Amino acid sequence: METTIDSRTMKSVAVTGTQQLTMLHTPIPDCGPEDVLVRVAFCGICGSDVPRYFDGAVHGFPQVLGHEFSGTIAAVGENVTDVRPGDRVAVAPLVPCHACGQCRAGHPSLCPRYSFIGSRQQGALAEYVRVPAANVVLVGDLPLRVAALVEPLTVALHAIELVGVRPGQDAAVLGSGVIGLMSVISLRAKGARTVTVVDVNPWVLEVAKRFGATYAIDSSRTDPMEHFAAVGAPDLVIESAGAAPTRRLALEVAAKNGAVVFVGTPTTDLTLDPDTFEHILRKELTLRGSWMSYSAPFPGGEWSRAVRLLSDAEHPEEIITHEFSLDEVADGLAVMGNHQEHRLKVLFRVDGEDRS
Repeated sequence: METTIDSRTMKSVAVTGTQQLTMLHTPIPDCGPEDVLVRVAFCGICGSDVPRYFDGAVHGFPQVLGHEFSGTIAAVGENVTDVRPGDRVAVAPLVPCHACGQCRAGHPSLCPRYSFIGSRQQGALAEYVRVPAANVVLVGDLPLRVAALVEPLTVALHAIELVGVRPGQDAAVLGSGVIGLMSVISLRAKGARTVTVVDVNPWVLEVAKRFGATYAIDSSRTDPMEHFAAVGAPDLVIESAGAAPTRRLALEVAAKNGAVVFVGTPTTDLTLDPDTFEHILRKELTLRGSWMSYSAPFPGGEWSRAVRLLSDAEHPEEIITHEFSLDEVADGLAVMGNHQEHRLKVLFRVDGEDRS
């Protein structure tokens, strides 16, 4: 990693070219009147960060990545009264305009003028980040290592709450990466009678069972259609893999009058033959797309509910499979890019300790 050293006091790691990282030393940001300064404790890496590093797919260089993070408030702006220095927080990375029609209607994820910490502005692979005070969520006694999982959990909660799941309903999760596992946690908390997880990775399917999956189906060995024919079709299907086979499977397995929520970012083209498409018609399916994890009042109830779920969950830290320091960002990104079989959340320890 190239290092640029000067007399200033804050370290951050920026993508400065395709597969190129630079350790920067820059001034610690000042707080605006409505802002807070967060000393970052832990920062996770999202799958969306992979092309930003490996393909240089950023809005501009240099770009400090990192939008899944926790930390401690170090300073507050003059107009901030709801939080104070020393408070332990997770941070919602979306920065909407709060003024457009979508924002006023309670849909900040659809804001056409939004910014985003870690992609459109500098992110949390840094010792400090300045964020709007409205974006911080108090985490209480939740360990800050676990609090870095709040953001991905809100993605699952938001998707499920778009269509709802009633106690006693059956659900399926197609793809058991981090968002898939978060979906299992959320579905169980909301009273799903059964949760079937479908994936091709036996190791992660075992993790899914420990998080509450009723059935874990390795689709390389077992036909999911045969499984659902035996146990019943799911009322709600969460598609989190973003792959063409799972997007088709979601339509095929969903129950009549069921709902399918597409969460996974598409990775390939999707072609539906007439019989597969006809499932939408014959079963009168509800199809929803889910984008990010925000509602009104901003950032939305998903965030406080995520903190409570993680506080109540058993061994949520099991989702964290790799941890690196801020000096090891290249190593952590390499783990993300290698698609290792036993890899879930890659976390960076920025502050160097868990201020629990």
